[in-house]
Amino acid sequence: MVHFQQPLVIALLSLLLPFSTLQGDLLCPDKIQFTFLDEPIDVVIPCTKKDLNTLEHCIAGIRKNCHEVRRVIVVSKERLTGSAEWYDESLYPFSMHDVAYELVGSNVEAVQYVANRLNRLGWIYQQLLKLYAPMVIPGISSNVLIVDSDTIFLRPVTFIGENGAALFNVGTECHSPYFFHARRLLPYLHKVFPAFSGICHHMLMQKCVLDDLHKAIQTRHSLPLWKAFLRCIDKSDLFGSGASEYEIYFNYAHIRSDQFKIRQLQWKDISAVSAIDNFKKYGYHYVCAHAYLRE
Repeated sequence: MVHFQQPLVIALLSLLLPFSTLQGDLLCPDKIQFTFLDEPIDVVIPCTKKDLNTLEHCIAGIRKNCHEVRRVIVVSKERLTGSAEWYDESLYPFSMHDVAYELVGSNVEAVQYVANRLNRLGWIYQQLLKLYAPMVIPGISSNVLIVDSDTIFLRPVTFIGENGAALFNVGTECHSPYFFHARRLLPYLHKVFPAFSGICHHMLMQKCVLDDLHKAIQTRHSLPLWKAFLRCIDKSDLFGSGASEYEIYFNYAHIRSDQFKIRQLQWKDISAVSAIDNFKKYGYHYVCAHAYLRE
């Protein structure tokens, strides 16, 4: 009989079973009770020029339909609107070049990667902007609603439950590379709900949960979250979809605590902003007019 050492078995299972739960003290941390602050919601919208067609609709929908919102902040390279605050992405602790360098490992390769029109640099970069927004934007609430700039709310929505914990919406997307990446970040980070995805183009991220996530990744990798996040993306996914900030936060929150609830909203990906009135009439809470569908 062949006997394998436990770390080898765990590593093999992590590769073979990206959606399963691995039990045991080594992998599954104890559940905890987060302490949430009774603060209003501040909204953060990472944006680039490609979503200028939807940004004003996004901001207007938030102001009209999202309960307990105080500030609306657009994070971008330059000011894109007068309808919200602007936070300059250059004030983050990493730059686009830093992200490219950590992805590929050298300045020469980083320049080559950026020059390739098929790179996913902007898509990866905006994920980190979201995961760091509650940590770097001065005076921001501990309750931060992250909203994709092509997401338009049509009906009133609440995001915090009676216990102060986030209310999550869900999607149905299932992309295995996201969970291979998550396992490399934290071995116990798995798909908690087989039928649900955390990808639904907005998410209430609470600072106490993010602090816990940042600390867990720092402890495991001896690196800040952004560097570990990038180094854990498989090189074969540099021109594909190799990581998801929404899946990481959604599943981590549910692994760490039973305080969070799912309440399903009615939403849909659409190809034309002009159609939003029809979706509002049919009772949709929000729609997502993605650039790749609008083109």
